[in-house]
Amino acid sequence: MARAASLKRDLSFEEAWTLLQEEAINKLIDNLEGVQKHELSSEEYMRFYTIVYNVCAPDQVGPKARKMYDHYKKTFEDYISSKVLPSLRGKKDESLLQELLRRWNNHKTMVRWLSRFFYYLERYFIVRKKLPSLERTSHLAFYNLVYTEINYQVRDAVISLIDREREGEQIDQATVKSVPDIYVETGKNTTKKISKSR
Repeated sequence: MARAASLKRDLSFEEAWTLLQEEAINKLIDNLEGVQKHELSSEEYMRFYTIVYNVCAPDQVGPKARKMYDHYKKTFEDYISSKVLPSLRGKKDESLLQELLRRWNNHKTMVRWLSRFFYYLERYFIVRKKLPSLERTSHLAFYNLVYTEINYQVRDAVISLIDREREGEQIDQATVKSVPDIYVETGKNTTKKISKSR
């Protein structure tokens, strides 16, 4: 029933978003959170892309496309606020950095899949409206929500591990080296801030 509904060309935005939320986004989040494993097939991928296409194509730069773009962004903001931030709070030093890297890798997986489903927006709406790309939008959400809250703890954790290594202690160098890459990938190069604070 849901599959047949998703192929209708005259879905309302609300119907389309409910299908995307329940059948794509929630399953993807369950995968990332280890709740339930669900491999998305190429048939499912095409179905989700088609839902977005059917809603947005009639008015490529109109209100439905804008609403779809805004909901895409809000999906990341909600996921980060409800799952990512709580998993980082209370952690410090190496455990904070390892959890941050794990969450960043999950975030990139989510971006890779959802940007495929919403790719129609990238080709038409985003280009014409001169908005940040789907990837950039999701990375900015991660940066704005995560780093606004834990930036100083991350910096302190990196510096603490570097100091421990200088004192002869073995540390996870790969973790320490990977953290600045998150800043670079989100388009915010804060390497200078970290090095200046030593």
